[in-house]
Amino acid sequence: MRVFVTGATGFLGSALTERLLREGHSVTALLRSESGRAAQEKKGVRVVLGLLTDTTSWEQNLQGMDAIVHCAAPVEFWGVWEDFHRDIVQGSLALLHAASRMQVKRFIYISSESVLQDVKPLLDIDKTEPYPEMPNSFYGRAKKEAEIALLAEPAGCVRIILRPTFIWGPGVKALETMAAKVRSNDFMWVDQGRSIMEMVHVDNVVEAILLSLDKGADKSIYYVTDNNAMPAREFLGKLLVAAGVELPARNINGRIASVAARIIETLWKAFGIRSAPPLSRFELAFVSQPRRYKLDRIRKDLGYAPVRSLEDGLKTLRN
Repeated sequence: MRVFVTGATGFLGSALTERLLREGHSVTALLRSESGRAAQEKKGVRVVLGLLTDTTSWEQNLQGMDAIVHCAAPVEFWGVWEDFHRDIVQGSLALLHAASRMQVKRFIYISSESVLQDVKPLLDIDKTEPYPEMPNSFYGRAKKEAEIALLAEPAGCVRIILRPTFIWGPGVKALETMAAKVRSNDFMWVDQGRSIMEMVHVDNVVEAILLSLDKGADKSIYYVTDNNAMPAREFLGKLLVAAGVELPARNINGRIASVAARIIETLWKAFGIRSAPPLSRFELAFVSQPRRYKLDRIRKDLGYAPVRSLEDGLKTLRN
């Protein structure tokens, strides 16, 4: 199969391209600059240089593609809304339009559980769960708007949306960031880390993507998890131990933390501070918002089952 990948140099995109190549697929990757070309071509990836905001200059390279997997997105949770809207919403729509013009058969969009995150618990959630009015991060808001726009557009290709939970595995930057906060004594559990959370190993997301290449009906939305929900302290504690970091003991009451996050965000916005605040509502939700998703739909439609267990995944972190 001929697959076009955006975000191929990122955490998920790298794992995806390696699996595709191992299984004999032809992979073409969109890169923004020459800097990553040599590494991609060495792996056997055909490189196209271009920007999602200027698809007309390179979209002819989409001709003959069986599928597009759109992984590219700025994985940031603080910044300027206009940047998120341009890069995530407008960029995704431009890519879909290009795919339609070039008659690509499938468009697989990598979204996020963050489209649903505001303040309420997300327990036993399926695709019928409505969007919150305003997700608690610009990233989640932009992903939400991109999903809505992609599904509303007339398109000649099958559109599949995957919503992974927290993606983990070797090299994930979130673990490095968390470990650094623990070492500098800036990390605290919220309500002792008792809230249930979901996670998904990068290999399991890749499995879902490959299944989506020829399964799933147009406009389908699927959650992707390890199917192993557990208290945040238990899971994140295992990650930190695997990273060689001593578990933190500090704790904060969830209500106090929620008020603090809102005050800090308000101050940061009022003064136009570009750097990320020391505490945001999204960061707080990551360790305190209960989350558990139903996998009935992805099992039935795609035949999905996790290929990497928690213990196997932890071994990859220690190696």
